[in-house]
Amino acid sequence: MNLEELHRRLLEAARQRVSSGEWTERGLARRCGISQPHMHNVLKNIRTLSTDSADRLLQALDLTVPELLWRSSSEIEIGVRAVPVIKNRIGPGNEAVFSIFRGYIPLPLNLVKGLVEPVAARLAPDLVLPKLVAPNDLVLLDQNTAVRQAPSGKNCWVVAESSGLRVRYVRLAEAKVYLANEATAADPGSWQSIALAGRDILEIVRARIVWIGREIEIAPAGPAGPPGSIY
Repeated sequence: MNLEELHRRLLEAARQRVSSGEWTERGLARRCGISQPHMHNVLKNIRTLSTDSADRLLQALDLTVPELLWRSSSEIEIGVRAVPVIKNRIGPGNEAVFSIFRGYIPLPLNLVKGLVEPVAARLAPDLVLPKLVAPNDLVLLDQNTAVRQAPSGKNCWVVAESSGLRVRYVRLAEAKVYLANEATAADPGSWQSIALAGRDILEIVRARIVWIGREIEIAPAGPAGPPGSIY
């Protein structure tokens, strides 16, 4: 893979958006800061884009460089989205910051579609993690503010406790946010309560877990079985 191939894939994506009617040549030209005739020639492979114009085209198409890397030349639609992975794990002993990343992971577009500022993260060991998750899980997080302002159901949430970000159960009642871990989940009276008077719930409820990826533990290989045996 080289820059020339990335440029080719970017223009291929632009042509598909124009042919589908999602964008016009004029609209893309305006976003890139060039004339419509120049954009026409670019899409016809007669002219090229400057680096700055190519960056603006990438933004206009809502694409990232990793998504171009994973794009197949035969695809009509891009089937994956590059989701940034938070650098530090979420849990005790870690300072996880949602804006500092270690890289990207490709996830199916239908899994990410509709999420707001999705990010992925690994979970650190935590003795009281909700039973739906486990240490070392890779989780996909939705930062949708509307969802975070009204947490409900049996979802697991990333919340800000005094000791840092943790995965907890959350419920909202009587102008308070209630947080529980696996040890306190069955006893509503022991849930930690945080009064919202003068506080923004978004400072506490940071994200909703919408997908969990887990590594399968593989047992050591044993002696070979008879032909046709799976054991």
